[in-house]
Amino acid sequence: MYREDRNPFFNVVKEPLFTASGLEVDKVALINQETQDVLGVVAPTYEVVENSFIRDLFNEAVKDFGVEKCVDHLDSNTKRWKRHIIMNDDRFNHYIQDTDMVGVLIEAWNGFTGKVSFGYNIMGFRWACTNGLITGKEMIFSESYSHAVNNPEKLAESFVNKFNAFGNVTETWKKWAEIPFTKENFTEFVEYFKKPSASEERKAKKHQFLPPKVADTIVELYPEIMARDTTLQDNKWGAFNVLTNISTHKTEARKGSNVFSTRYATVNRLANELFDWKI
Repeated sequence: MYREDRNPFFNVVKEPLFTASGLEVDKVALINQETQDVLGVVAPTYEVVENSFIRDLFNEAVKDFGVEKCVDHLDSNTKRWKRHIIMNDDRFNHYIQDTDMVGVLIEAWNGFTGKVSFGYNIMGFRWACTNGLITGKEMIFSESYSHAVNNPEKLAESFVNKFNAFGNVTETWKKWAEIPFTKENFTEFVEYFKKPSASEERKAKKHQFLPPKVADTIVELYPEIMARDTTLQDNKWGAFNVLTNISTHKTEARKGSNVFSTRYATVNRLANELFDWKI
């Protein structure tokens, strides 16, 4: 599991901007006070919501739930932060198969680019292999806030509503565990979304978003992951977990957490497509 060695809870300061000739610009820079990294350029009225505020807000909101651990993620220059709050509460754990239990993961997020608000996503967490499970493009449970509102009670209430709705997603996953999905089916699925190679004289179709090397690597990893994780079988649930395993364990960023990498987003997008894929 990712370990963030940098401090996610740095102070953010505003500094005025000037032209080379000394004229003041009606913008301010947001500065990480510890690293002196420039996080964003915003209007002077921009309200800074620091990561520590979001951390404390969510800590208060989940205090009545069982929490296993929290894992922090920063991007390369600390502009964006995510905290994975891994719940361990029997009220929200679901068995997909006899020995395969999925719990809830709250992904809280914040940013300082001037374009990112704060909020959270409800995701799944597979206990058998610590896979962070996305929920699918038609079933994403998330909320975002453009301004800080110190209301942990309202936040906790929204969690409960989404935790209950998350149970509907687990019912879909249980059905997937009964749908045969072989390596050949998996390869066909990945190939459908694969872009043409540079040597092919044709343009990519709208649904083709996977770079060829990425698609080939995903197919190559299928037998390795299936062999290592003996709880998985050749069904649609197994195929989904191959993809979430790749996004969680086989993607990297040059600097910072893999959850901000392009490949992480690409593999998760492919996993989303399984919700609409028929065999």
